[in-house]
Amino acid sequence: MENLRLFISLPVDPSLTKSIFKQFEGLDLPWEKLKATKFEQLHLTIKFLGETPIEKLPVFIDALQNIDTQVGDIELHIEGPQIFNNKKPQVLTLKIAENEKLKKLYDRIDKGLYEAGLAHMEKRKFSAHLTLARVKKSADFEEFKDFKNWNFKASFITSHFELQQSELDKNGPVYTALQTFDL
Repeated sequence: MENLRLFISLPVDPSLTKSIFKQFEGLDLPWEKLKATKFEQLHLTIKFLGETPIEKLPVFIDALQNIDTQVGDIELHIEGPQIFNNKKPQVLTLKIAENEKLKKLYDRIDKGLYEAGLAHMEKRKFSAHLTLARVKKSADFEEFKDFKNWNFKASFITSHFELQQSELDKNGPVYTALQTFDL
């Protein structure tokens, strides 16, 4: 039985993505300790579904099509950099400001997939962010001073969400949008 590694995401405007990475790559960081996200793969993850039997793909698509999102276009605001994990740096991200429409979309997807028997309800609080890099070698917070002081703020609008497949490769994950769903 073949499995697909799936997640649900919101896309980021490609011109904004280029701007983010142009500035990010100019920061004084310990690049040898990082695994940066490929700029064409930047997205906002709504829900990670994990390994899913391929024969369940039509069921997931049907369930997602039947979720009444009723939110319309969502304008998201990037508030600036944040580093995940308080003990040691693990992930460099851009924080997305809290947004009522985004929260409503998240809750409806989470509840809809749970009610369809396709996913568990999330226990952790939803923390909207864009992952820029993962820290692969031990590092100190001091090494990310330039990142923490980076004053990046921007906004973007999204009108759909995507069911994505993530294929793990020696060069990093490869993402493929399997289906898009209008908001």
